[in-house]
Amino acid sequence: MIFLLRTGAAVLFVLLGYLLLTRLRDKGSRWFPLSGSAVLFATVFAFVVAVDYLTDYFDPFDAGILLLSLIGVAATVVAFWLLQRYLARRLPLRRVRRRQCPYCGFPVGDNARCEGCGREVQAACAHCAAPRRIGAPFCGACGRA
Repeated sequence: MIFLLRTGAAVLFVLLGYLLLTRLRDKGSRWFPLSGSAVLFATVFAFVVAVDYLTDYFDPFDAGILLLSLIGVAATVVAFWLLQRYLARRLPLRRVRRRQCPYCGFPVGDNARCEGCGREVQAACAHCAAPRRIGAPFCGACGRA
C-alpha cells in the first residue's frame, strides 16, 4: 500500500511539474525558472523513491564506491546524449520561428539564402510549389506537411 502511495505521489509531482513548466513556457512568464525547479524536485523525488525500494533487494555499498561512480558517469552520459538528441530535433524549428537560418542561426528575414553560411533557406513546397521555409513543419500557402 505504501509503495502505491509513494509511486502515485512521484507520478503526481512529475505531472504537475510538467504541466506547470509547459503552461509557464507558453505564457513567457517570469516564473518559468521556478517551474524548472518543480520538475527537478519531482525528478529527484522519483529517484529517491525508486532507490529506497531498490536497496531492499541489494546493498549498493557492497559493490564499492568505484561501481557507484561508474553508474553515475554512465547515467550522466546517457542523460547528456538524450538532451543533445532532443535539442537537435527542436533547434531548427525554433530557429525557423525566429526567422533565422535553420543551419547556423544567422538572421535571414525574407532572403532565399542565408548570409551567414550561404545555404538555401527557402524551397518549393512539394504540393503547391509555393516558396516554403526549410525546416518549417507546414507550408504557409497550402497548409500541408
